[in-house]
Amino acid sequence: MFPYLEDAACRGRDLDLFYAESGPSVAKAKASCSVCPVAPSCRDWAVTREEFGIWGGTTARERVGIRRERGLRLVPSGAA
Repeated sequence: MFPYLEDAACRGRDLDLFYAESGPSVAKAKASCSVCPVAPSCRDWAVTREEFGIWGGTTARERVGIRRERGLRLVPSGAA
């Protein structure tokens, strides 16, 4: 599903960190993304497919703004 995740900085980490709501946990998750070699691919995927969590260094709210700027919508869950 996510072929680039083998090289992701989050691989093997507690994924709950990436679903933090606010504060230091969000900063910690984003810091992990900032050194990740696949963060751009992760972010691009998440912009149209992930409503929750930190993906590619972006929060759900930040991805809403990116979708708005790019004129994109979320792909419904279960869609290819």
